[in-house]
Formats: sequence, structure tokens, C-alpha cells
Amino acid sequence: MFKNPIYKIISIISIISGAILGVFSIIPLLTFSIIILLMFIMAPFIIIYFKNLNLIKEIEIEKGIIYGAIAGFTGCIGYSLLFFPLAFILDLIFKIQSFIWVKVICQNFIFLIGTIFFTAILSAILNAFTGFLTAYLFQYFKKGN
Repeated sequence: MFKNPIYKIISIISIISGAILGVFSIIPLLTFSIIILLMFIMAPFIIIYFKNLNLIKEIEIEKGIIYGAIAGFTGCIGYSLLFFPLAFILDLIFKIQSFIWVKVICQNFIFLIGTIFFTAILSAILNAFTGFLTAYLFQYFKKGN
């Protein structure tokens, strides 16, 4: 599927990061903050992390956009694969009012898949933009301006 091995590594790291965020998002007070992190900060985190490991030598703006889109989409899928089932189970057991929306979404499987896919596309777009900004800032400070 991916010709460049860095794309596979970005996908795996993003899915794992999204799954970790999905587990922590079960805490009702953290849910909104974690969704914001997932939507905007996944790409800069991945790009900076890979740059520190020297897996990425040069960061062109186009590559930053691609890395951001991959990180955003796969991170949101990893988040959704853990958050929705865990929140649904917690709502069934403890009747937590802050997860009542998850119960409504999970009752219709087609709506659940559509919601996850739409959110993943939105996350990919927003993370592509923050990946663009991260790559631009790396190029800007590399030139010494």
C-alpha cells in the first residue's frame, strides 16, 4: 500500500498514539482536551519525534502535509477503535451521563462507521495543515531567517 517505509512507521506510531489517547479519553474531564490534541497536535508530534530520531532528514512542505494527513487519519482510527467500545461499555455498566452520546452513536452501526470515517477525514485535514506549519517552521529556522 505504502511505497515509502516511513509512511508505514508513521501509521503504526499514529495508531498506537491514538489508541493511548482513546484509553485516557475515557476520563470524562479529559475527553474534549484529548480530542483537540488528536485533531491538531498529532502531526507536529510525529514530525518532531521523527526529526529527533533522524528518521526524517529534510522536511519539505509537501512531505509535512503528507505526514500530517497520514498521522491524523490513522491516529483518529486508533482512537476510535478503543474509545467507542470502552465508552459504550462504561455507559452500560455505570450509566455515565457524559457518554450518553456514545451510546446513541453506537446503537446504529452504519452511523458509527460514518462518524468514525468523517472524524478521521477531518483529523487528516487538520493534521495536514499543522504538518504543513511544522514543516514550514523547520524550513524557516533552518535558513536562519
